[in-house]
Amino acid sequence: MKQLTLDTSWGALRLVGGSRAGEGSLLILPQLRLALDAGRPARALVPMEVVAVSHGHLDHLLGLPAWASQRKLQGMPGGVALVPATLAPAAAQLLALCASMEGGEPYDVAVRGVGPDDVVPLRASFELRFFPTTHWVDTLGCRIDWVRHHLRPELVDLRPDEIRARREAGEVVTETVRTPLVAYLADTGPGVFATQPWLADVEVLVLECTFLRPSDRERARRFGHVHLDDVREIAPTLRGRHLVLTHLSRRHRLAAGSRQIHAALAESLAPRLHLLNVEWE
Repeated sequence: MKQLTLDTSWGALRLVGGSRAGEGSLLILPQLRLALDAGRPARALVPMEVVAVSHGHLDHLLGLPAWASQRKLQGMPGGVALVPATLAPAAAQLLALCASMEGGEPYDVAVRGVGPDDVVPLRASFELRFFPTTHWVDTLGCRIDWVRHHLRPELVDLRPDEIRARREAGEVVTETVRTPLVAYLADTGPGVFATQPWLADVEVLVLECTFLRPSDRERARRFGHVHLDDVREIAPTLRGRHLVLTHLSRRHRLAAGSRQIHAALAESLAPRLHLLNVEWE
């Protein structure tokens, strides 16, 4: 797997993972104990306390039973799998079946169904917010917000005892500040940028770029994927810090595809470009 350390307004954010269309997509944020999709079993996945699965394709959830099994084996309590609500019963059945096949007790993992606009609190002042993407099956992307509570601007010149008195009298003296830090789009077509215009400003945008050849653009449209030409059209509108591209098709060799992507976006992209595509063994 690859490792990225990205500068953000929160600080240095670590992303660990890899992606290849049809073979596995896995993105780990170890500082948040969070994984976004679990398309492959991985040792680094096991300590993650929350795994958010975007949709039911196996290259995005095949590592889920292995994660639950290893947590049980290593005596790690708890663990939450966040899956689209329509998928939750089947995901729970999958984990129950795997635990039964192993001959042990049920895994200590809760399966929780989520839908668009649902918000899940994470550790260390972060929230996970879900939104629909434009894949060919129901798929949820997610956004990680950094949440802070600041003193209201009109109160900053007051003495601490005055602020305390107002708080004790029932006045709200703080305001909530949310910074969209990371957006993970999972599998999607480019139409998500019309339905979720805030994507242009998120600090770290993790976007698939599955197909590169001009002849494959119609295939990308049909199956709800992003083509390199789509990224080239979107690129001038992006105002964030980092663009992380994933999910390259096996139609493309990794090295040649990486060179083609960099060459296509070099002049039009303001965010720093990173590629998270790997060759899974």
